[in-house]
Amino acid sequence: MADALAVEGTRKAGPAGAELLSRAATLRERVFRREHRETDALEAVELLRQASQIAGPDGCRFSLRQALIEGELRSDPGLTFRSLYRLSRSTKDSACRKDAENALVALEAFRPSNAELASLEPSSDTKSRPAPSALAAPTLVVPKIANAPGEKPRVTSIERYGAKDAARVVVFVTQPTTFRAEEIPATAEAPTRLVVDLDRASYQGKRELGVGGLVERVRVGDQPHGTRVVLDLTAPAHRKVFYLPEPFRLVIDVSKDPPLAFQASAGGARSVRRVVLDPGHGGHDPGAVGPLGLREKDVALDLAHRAAPLIARELGIATLLTRDSDVFVPLDERTARANAFGADLMISIHCNASEGGEGAGVATFVLDDSRDALSLRIAARENAASQAATVEVANTLSQLIDRSALDRSLHFAELLQRAAVSSLAARYSDVPNLGVRRAGFYVLAGARMPSVLFEASFISNARGESRLNSADYRDKLADAIVNAVRAYREGR
Repeated sequence: MADALAVEGTRKAGPAGAELLSRAATLRERVFRREHRETDALEAVELLRQASQIAGPDGCRFSLRQALIEGELRSDPGLTFRSLYRLSRSTKDSACRKDAENALVALEAFRPSNAELASLEPSSDTKSRPAPSALAAPTLVVPKIANAPGEKPRVTSIERYGAKDAARVVVFVTQPTTFRAEEIPATAEAPTRLVVDLDRASYQGKRELGVGGLVERVRVGDQPHGTRVVLDLTAPAHRKVFYLPEPFRLVIDVSKDPPLAFQASAGGARSVRRVVLDPGHGGHDPGAVGPLGLREKDVALDLAHRAAPLIARELGIATLLTRDSDVFVPLDERTARANAFGADLMISIHCNASEGGEGAGVATFVLDDSRDALSLRIAARENAASQAATVEVANTLSQLIDRSALDRSLHFAELLQRAAVSSLAARYSDVPNLGVRRAGFYVLAGARMPSVLFEASFISNARGESRLNSADYRDKLADAIVNAVRAYREGR
């Protein structure tokens, strides 16, 4: 009966269709209450979302029910609070607003920070602001980056990075588009599936793409209102779905295990078994280039080659380089390799640069929201994207980052920054300490371990270039990386 009502509701527009979809959702919810199958609750959420969309100004009551069911399903009252808060601040339906406000009173214990609430406030671009979580909310609306007039988005390629316990699938789209993601539990006929629907998008290409490991394959199909990407999983998985702009792409991360917990043993020591060093740029991408031609990609790779054997020999820690030669590795793939390796730390190594060639100093960055002009400029250069896109990704991903994971990244960043300044102090005491900063670096997006981006001095001025070209200076920077890993493992 629910299916019949849903089919009839999709054929009608306006309030009549919305009411039919709502009745179908009510039936699905009743079955969920009785038999406790997640698929019924997910179906109810989707039906209410559709009802809200076609109901227009009367859609608030459907959105309210959707928020309550989804928060219960995901055991996340914080999600429910955020959804109802947005609804109460944006709806013009006074009765629905009152119901949402009453529910917020009951959920007061799960109220997020004032800063997060401020990000949920309606503004002139309310319709284009992203939801706090690409998975927690079924629809993510891409903000500020406008579509080309009259054109529909097209899926141009799907990159896959598979491993036994983790995988990343990157869907490249010509333009921003809304998307929804949900997991379909395994049945006798089908494995566990992660389904991502891209609104309005079209696709021409292979319909089935092999992966291997946790993701058996990726399947692509047409939907009445867009394109569906299905990940066939070999086991239930934790997942995170987010987007990166310029070029626009959806990043789908899955893993057997939840994000790594903060592991500590007696005496405060931390478990650090694997470290990933990520030498920036490579291949056709030289990175920043000094006045006499020294290339960032070469310095970064050499620093990684100096630090890796020391980490292995002195600390007994397995080390992986995301690139071990002068080859180009996409930013999306670098984090995928770190996740697949099961790394406990990730350090992306770069050289800084300034337009006037006058910059100096060392800095360490973590992935988070920032309005600092210097941080934005540096992140935009490393992302090979505009500052607007960098702000965009920082705003989006800062809402997806687990706060405890950010705290661990910040702690390691402080250790690395302190180690770098200390290592250089004896012979290069004039190198400024630029401190620990925050910005939206693509390469850190989706990392499941504490991760930082290390800007090892400015290559853009003659003095900095000369130092970065010397073995002594590079050895001291490599020592700093090793000492920071040691300090982190020892619980300092």
